[in-house]
Amino acid sequence: MAEYIVLGSRALRRGDTGSDVELVQNFLKVLPEPIGTQISMQEKGRFGLETANAVKKFQNYFDLKIDGIVGKNTFLFLGVPTGSYLSPGASLFGSRTLRRGSYGYDVWVLQNRLATTAKKFAVALGGPADKSFGSRTEAAVKLFQRDVHLQADGIVGPKTFYQIYYFAGMGGRILQRNRWDRNRGYDVYWLQRSLKDLSYYTGKLDAIFGPVTEAAVKKLQAAVGIKVDGVVGAQTFYHLASV
Repeated sequence: MAEYIVLGSRALRRGDTGSDVELVQNFLKVLPEPIGTQISMQEKGRFGLETANAVKKFQNYFDLKIDGIVGKNTFLFLGVPTGSYLSPGASLFGSRTLRRGSYGYDVWVLQNRLATTAKKFAVALGGPADKSFGSRTEAAVKLFQRDVHLQADGIVGPKTFYQIYYFAGMGGRILQRNRWDRNRGYDVYWLQRSLKDLSYYTGKLDAIFGPVTEAAVKKLQAAVGIKVDGVVGAQTFYHLASV
């Protein structure tokens, strides 16, 4: 891992280096055509021309300003709310160490991201995200850390944050149709993939939360006995892992 810099703590542009650049590159490489782009290992952790072009392609697809700079709107569509997209007083995910006793929005993101990554993490959590880092969240973190070959201490620091971003595709914001700030992006792509794995979604993996995606969300919600509103919050995130 390159020098650890909190993802979303700064705008990213050509010439920048660090773990935040590395994560953005990974997001862009994972997304299929025509959204994402393969970026060579030569630029790993370094924001060069390939990365700038990949960012522009992503921005063009989602009708964002095409400037090749990863600012707050581009971060939002990468599933990472920053700046004014965060609620007043909320801590940017990754900006503080999380451990037993922590409380807040960033704990909610941690819990959502763990729950959607694998069913065993959801089982360990014991319920939907509640912003409170208790013994069950600690147990889920330790389980995740063991899986990614980190020290299983239940404390979420730089190495664990990095791996969570690497493996968990969604959970940083509520997702829903007919909300510009909630209905498109990297996390919507992962929502669609999860719904497809669960046999609720048969549409394209286009990262756009339209009527077909909403219908699939409602089918899942009805099947697991939670409020059927088509909105993907903590309750729905908790039931999205297929394995």
